[in-house]
Amino acid sequence: MIVDKSKIRHLLDLSISEKRTFLNSFDTILSDCDGVVWNFTGPIPDVDQALQLLKHQGKQVAFISNNGMRTMAEYKHKFHQLGLDVQQRDIVHPALTTVRYLKSVKMQDAVYCIGTEIFKDYLRDAGFNVLDGPHEPIPDKRETNGVRVFQEFFTETTSPKVGAVVMDIDVNISLAHLMKAKCYLQRNPDCLLIAGATDYIVPLDTSMDVVGPGYFIEVLERSSGRKALVLGKPGQALADFILDQFNVTRPERTLFVGDMLPQDMGFGTRCGFQKLLMLSGGTTLEMMLAHQKPEELPHYYADSYADFIQLYKEVAEADRKKKKI
Repeated sequence: MIVDKSKIRHLLDLSISEKRTFLNSFDTILSDCDGVVWNFTGPIPDVDQALQLLKHQGKQVAFISNNGMRTMAEYKHKFHQLGLDVQQRDIVHPALTTVRYLKSVKMQDAVYCIGTEIFKDYLRDAGFNVLDGPHEPIPDKRETNGVRVFQEFFTETTSPKVGAVVMDIDVNISLAHLMKAKCYLQRNPDCLLIAGATDYIVPLDTSMDVVGPGYFIEVLERSSGRKALVLGKPGQALADFILDQFNVTRPERTLFVGDMLPQDMGFGTRCGFQKLLMLSGGTTLEMMLAHQKPEELPHYYADSYADFIQLYKEVAEADRKKKKI
């Protein structure tokens, strides 16, 4: 199916009346962080001025990240460096969303987690019995068949009962981790499979990206025959959480800002939000124009948050000229 993208407009290509209408069409901004506010190499130019301007204009701003590799304290520090007083309630962290969900289902069994130590610490701090590993490489000797080691994963009986397998980004993920997760899922038909971040790439900046956890989640889903409950973007469970946490009663008055098509724009569609794609991270204009899933396309796009500075400037100048007439 060929999708008509002619209606997807760059913010600065709108007419003055369209710009004014757009700026008046939302009260709340829910924004991704990586690739939108900053890249791994540093903040995106002028994002601090743009976000401060939006807050000065009366917009409520909160942040929804799929990145569980930072603590909440680190998030708050990064925002503080941008001159923004962002509180914990204004940041949605995938590990804390997972904690909230596990508590809501009254999880009593152990949780096997493939993720960073930061992510696992949030689970431990919430009182869950977290299993991980293996941490040692599996011997790969010429005279033995290393795959035979996995037989022990199926037959061992010393591990606690696992009620949930949680997958997020893990820089040390291996076949052994995936096999361990597969065995826990097969051992207990009621074991939950929960995914945090589902990104297929993690952009470092506009020219570098890393393979994301989405591919590994897909491998586990296919090998286990189980479908993951997605607690990161663009999952329905996260959508329900967001609408409740921020008391969203008019989703059409919320602007969702992100740099990824499936995760961010797909999430915006799921929630009924207006959608703005930033070209400052993981998606280029060419990628957007080639995309053929309408539910994962934005209503508008911009180069970066800095375009809001120009947007408000042009509208203000037009208003001043109008008053002089």
